Amino acid sequence: MPLWSMDEWQYLEREVVTDPKGRQWTVALMDVLGQEGDPDMPNKLLELQYSSGRYFTLIYSGSGQLQRERGYATLAEGTDAYEDLVVAVIDGSVNPSQPTFRQDLED
Repeated sequence: MPLWSMDEWQYLEREVVTDPKGRQWTVALMDVLGQEGDPDMPNKLLELQYSSGRYFTLIYSGSGQLQRERGYATLAEGTDAYEDLVVAVIDGSVNPSQPTFRQDLED
């Protein structure tokens, strides 16, 4: 049994959608600074740290397997990407069964 579930995170937007093959995926938009335990108003240093990716779009399966993530600097960019991603999963132009992750993570 997993120690935590993807559904336990706090999201700005989240929707379960079905792809053309009938598989269900959760598409979500998250503010990494808006999680429980973070201050309501993040300090400027933290905002700078996350300026290249504070808002994330995610796709994960019903089992909680993360399939796709991408960061955005602004809420507007993240919201637009989230809305596009929901449509893309539904119409099949994005295949969540092929995982895609950030390439800019440090080792």
